[in-house]
Amino acid sequence: MKKTVLTVLVILAALVILRAFFMPWANVKASVVKVAEKVTESVKWPLKEVPIAKEVIKDVEKVTGFISELGGIDLKTTVRGYDIPNMVNRRTSKVALSLSEILFRSPKDLDKKSYLVYLLPVFAIVCSGLALMGLKSRWPIIVMSVISGAISIGGFYNLKTANFSNLYVHIVIEKGVWYTMYAYLLIFIIGIIWLISDKKAQ
Repeated sequence: MKKTVLTVLVILAALVILRAFFMPWANVKASVVKVAEKVTESVKWPLKEVPIAKEVIKDVEKVTGFISELGGIDLKTTVRGYDIPNMVNRRTSKVALSLSEILFRSPKDLDKKSYLVYLLPVFAIVCSGLALMGLKSRWPIIVMSVISGAISIGGFYNLKTANFSNLYVHIVIEKGVWYTMYAYLLIFIIGIIWLISDKKAQ
């Protein structure tokens, strides 16, 4: 009976991972005011002594002032899990590229690494199958625990140690990633409980 309950919990966690794959994974929010101010500074300092450039600087400052009067306008872009490989390979989203670097810890071969994202829902299905097989043998549970533990612990480590500091663009990790990592962590914990229960029963 206990194993049946644990199997159901693994399947539910896998369903959460599958659903999370289509949810927002990252959101970038850029302040128009801050970007405009940065442009003004970039133009102003190198060209401040050039007579012709002074007029250009004045115009840029007027635009910046006008934007500031409108208030804190934000530009937002959202990336979902299934979008990441396509966006990374087309180089169409800085958010997708940044998120991939966070998840994989290196920009090297990012175009190829990005496809590993597709393994997250695949491994969720695999874990469900292993849990069902675990009703008769403990080895599938060991494999399930190793897979889910590697993904959840590695994922949390990369997310917690990532540097998100940026004055002009702020990347927020959305629910899709967190649900995925917590669901894999739950599967890992279930696997440990399962193995401990099996050992005690022997």
